Amino acid sequence: MAVESRDAFLTTAEYERLRRRAETYREDLVVALAGRVGLRASEITRVRPADLRERERGGEVHYLLTVPEGDGETREAYVPQEVAHDLRKFANANDVDRYDPLVDVSPRRVQMLVGDVADRTDGLRDVTCRDLRQHFAWRLLVEEGVAPRVVQAVGGWQSLQSLAPYLDDPTTAEVVEAFAEEPAAGPRIERRPLARQRGTADARSDDLLACAGALGEALADASTTEDAEQVVCDSLSDAYHAVWVCDERGDVRTSAAPKSTDGVPADVLDAAGVTDGENIADVKVIDTASAGGGLSDEALSSGALSGCSVAVAPLRSSETVHGLLCVAHDAFASADRTFVADVGRRVGRTVTAIARKQLLLADTGVALSLRTTDRGVFLVAASADLGCRFELEGVVPVEDHSLLYFVTASGAAVGGVLERVSSADAVDDARLIRDYGDGALFEFAVSGDSIAPMLVERGGTVRELSVEGGVADVSGVFSSRVDVRRVVEAVEEAFPATNLRSKRDVEEPVQSAATVQQTVHDRVTERQRTVLRAAYLAGYFEWPRGSTAEELAASMDVSSPTLHNHLRKAQQKVLEAVFDDPDPRTVDADGH
Repeated sequence: MAVESRDAFLTTAEYERLRRRAETYREDLVVALAGRVGLRASEITRVRPADLRERERGGEVHYLLTVPEGDGETREAYVPQEVAHDLRKFANANDVDRYDPLVDVSPRRVQMLVGDVADRTDGLRDVTCRDLRQHFAWRLLVEEGVAPRVVQAVGGWQSLQSLAPYLDDPTTAEVVEAFAEEPAAGPRIERRPLARQRGTADARSDDLLACAGALGEALADASTTEDAEQVVCDSLSDAYHAVWVCDERGDVRTSAAPKSTDGVPADVLDAAGVTDGENIADVKVIDTASAGGGLSDEALSSGALSGCSVAVAPLRSSETVHGLLCVAHDAFASADRTFVADVGRRVGRTVTAIARKQLLLADTGVALSLRTTDRGVFLVAASADLGCRFELEGVVPVEDHSLLYFVTASGAAVGGVLERVSSADAVDDARLIRDYGDGALFEFAVSGDSIAPMLVERGGTVRELSVEGGVADVSGVFSSRVDVRRVVEAVEEAFPATNLRSKRDVEEPVQSAATVQQTVHDRVTERQRTVLRAAYLAGYFEWPRGSTAEELAASMDVSSPTLHNHLRKAQQKVLEAVFDDPDPRTVDADGH
């Protein structure tokens, strides 16, 4: 999510928290149809009350929904009882005819409704309809153990391969446990856990929930990356046999583990063939018993952690992996997997936030200057083909993990720039904001990789990005606490034709503006800051305006009222920071 990003699947707790932020029955129903029934935005707009039907089994009523898929095709989706009741209640309250669309809006408007709910949910502001549908699949497959073919059928996936990202290979312990619960003879009719097992699982979930609460409070007080890493080890130490935070090679940075076990992460990662945390989408459980001779560490073979499995989760914030969280335990049930994955995301976002705050408050930093001729950077390719110059004015994250680039171009016709940039694979849309005659300001909606967001996501501030004749020069400033070597390595890996030109210490003098910046950082929400920055870069505050509110809302995929709401609140907080706490040096002897 530099925006609050999400590369892993929504947990059930996160979904429930999101749904509680719905303010209207329509918002609540849309979120439920996407997250609990697995409908796409376009399918939600075609559902009618008449499409819901009942089927009785074992004295219980179940609900099925006939979902139009286009071209006259339909599928049967399963509707949880509470969602079915909400659907009928909404239809009755709004006098919707049985054969009229239940949510009579466009698919784009459905996406906006989900975005409005996400905007009101801390930590989940980038959630989309697609994220809710992915949660639907993950919840059924991982948490509820529904057969993949059933999930494929009710969710409308074309093949079982589409569901592969949601499933991990079973560990040896899970295989044994699954067969141990089979009856001695006869077919297994129902997969209902015994009451004893359910009670144990519920108790474990309660323990992990309490652990998550304590972790959240402790992370809020962390002021350095080292603090955050120590906090996670200390917080999880009561729930697991061993906890390590390490780099992607397995070299331990912090731990809460038995003595002489710091070699375990590297040993496990090597045996499992894990060489890059970015390849772990959510959490990976490594069964040390099945790894066999691949493990050399005595702690796993015969020592304090003998027989333990190890779960590995990336400390991820959007596309950036800050390290790995490794946890050893006897076995990892579904609740443990969900918990460890969520901890990895929370710590990753915390590390990114700490780096940005350190840069904001620091009076010194590290400046990196990079040069690239890599045509994988779309501005490099466009400048080479058009023979023009680009200056990046700013970058703003928006929905669906895309970015708005605000770029000034000179030396090429407006039509030529729009045509060339629009053809780039990484660019979804391009529009002219203002033509100055000798240059023009453009807005590019970008969903592919780019250098600027890579620097920002790793805690930096992009000071300059200029491109001319197929050569791009980029400079960014980082807190002195950031490992800039890893930043450079990440950029060079993504764009091989990139070189580090210079690295130097710089002074960032604390001025009165820094106080305003800190106030804005503390009081303006991420979504409000995003909208305010996009409006500023798009010329919304200029006269005449460079962009209208409607154009800006369309670019950010939100409704116009939502945009105005965010803008007003953000402006109010910024002005309060400027005027409510005047610098005493500006007050004269008479108090004026």
